[in-house]
Amino acid sequence: MGYVAEYKEKFRCLVEIQEKYGIDSKESVELLESIDSYRVNTPVVGNFSTGKSSMINAIIGKPLLSVEITPETAVPTEIYYGNNKVYQYDKNGVAERKIEELPLKGLTIQTTDLVKIEYDNEFLEEIKTVNIVDLPGFDTNFELHNRAIDQYLPNSLAYLLVVSSDEPVLKESISEFLKELKVYNMPVYVVITKCNRLDDEELEECKQLLKKLVGKIIERDDVKVACVDSYGNVKVDDLKEILREIQSQTGRIFVNKYSKALRAASMLTEVYLVERIDKACLSTSRLEQEQEKVEKKMQALSVDIDKEKTNFDRQAKVCINTIRDRIKLDLEATLPTISAMLENGNDITEKINTVVRRSVRIGINTEFEPKLKKYVEHISEMIVIEFPKNELIVSNLGDVLKPNVVDGVAKTALPVVLAGIGFTLAPLAAVVGGMVGVAADIIHNISNNKKRQKEVDKAAKAIITEVTKQTIASIENEITRYIENINQKIEKDVLKQKAILEKSLADIKIDISIEENNRSKDIEDLERDLSVIKTFRNDNLA
Repeated sequence: MGYVAEYKEKFRCLVEIQEKYGIDSKESVELLESIDSYRVNTPVVGNFSTGKSSMINAIIGKPLLSVEITPETAVPTEIYYGNNKVYQYDKNGVAERKIEELPLKGLTIQTTDLVKIEYDNEFLEEIKTVNIVDLPGFDTNFELHNRAIDQYLPNSLAYLLVVSSDEPVLKESISEFLKELKVYNMPVYVVITKCNRLDDEELEECKQLLKKLVGKIIERDDVKVACVDSYGNVKVDDLKEILREIQSQTGRIFVNKYSKALRAASMLTEVYLVERIDKACLSTSRLEQEQEKVEKKMQALSVDIDKEKTNFDRQAKVCINTIRDRIKLDLEATLPTISAMLENGNDITEKINTVVRRSVRIGINTEFEPKLKKYVEHISEMIVIEFPKNELIVSNLGDVLKPNVVDGVAKTALPVVLAGIGFTLAPLAAVVGGMVGVAADIIHNISNNKKRQKEVDKAAKAIITEVTKQTIASIENEITRYIENINQKIEKDVLKQKAILEKSLADIKIDISIEENNRSKDIEDLERDLSVIKTFRNDNLA
């Protein structure tokens, strides 16, 4: 992978130039250090007991994952190429375990958040930038459905949907999950396990059925289906080809990620070098005038950004109200279903979770994201107005704002907001469970059908009211927090721009006191370094 070495060298060069001129290189150093650990997630999802763990063990050729699990002992596990280390994460931190202890026994989702396995394996080395994520079945816990998207989506290249040949259907939780993946145009590969239980004709029918069902939901006609045997020497050749295909695409994702990061990280350095060169011949008095102009422009820009923030805050409140109304209506529409489920003693938490996530997803996509994009674009346009004479400053500041905020909105706004709501729904599930328990006791003791139905409907309305109230409060908090984070990012970028302009002017003042011969050499150095930085500006844009 020559592109990895290439970008490591580019970032080393950038750090060297930044440190040479006393420019903050912390961001560049962090990006350089992150290259070696870069991986793209490939979450493995499906219902409980579809054979996901057995399938992954077969890929690796060793039983690293326990296959004797229950819904309570299913823990998310990441597997990737490394130096035979195991890390167990819980609320108190991380503990290192020995590879010889695998498969780990007795773990529960109440005590363990995540397990990471680094394993030195020939096939894993072949797909060394792919991080396989074994997620517990969706029908074990609705929080795991949420985590499958909220935590892993932003850095995933594809999802593997595992379906057992015993039950080649898509349950509601899986269908809703696929609808969320469709929003992000996320590729989905289907893996059918226990294939040797079907004859050739039955297997082909199963493959075509799943390809059609999944393709219809995600609106793709190129869904690939792999088959895995289940007994004895498990055959995973089809699946390995899929993982190799994913690995072949990680290079493109890597280059896109780090070329964008390189352009953003080098932007202020280019501004600094251009300013030093352009204003090298100015007198001290002229430099002081330039410094005053920068200060006034930045102050005016801050005032304009504050006005834009106030306007956007008003728009965000309208969005929140619209999403709130949608959630209320959608939950109320499920009242007959919730009532029926309560009467039959069914678990309603998954149904409520599905309705809430669908309502929020539609609301964020249609109401919030378009306004958010316009908000950031307006700020970029304001910066263009404030610096009409310096195209470099304008284009570069836009380059920082747009990749870091605008382009990332679609992949961060929804997962971030939904993740926050998920934390609210988790304890709420216990509240709902308590309400269901009380309602069940009352309903059980009523023999009259009309009275019984009345109590069922009353309990369903009470549950929906409580869920609506807490979910709406959570949405408002999460959207507000998300906007605050974006505003902080914008302010940080503008302040960094101001600081680099002020530094360039201050360093030019020092240059004035240097003898002419030495100053000429300094200018040559600046121009030489600028030519290097300019190549970063156009990196991967050809």
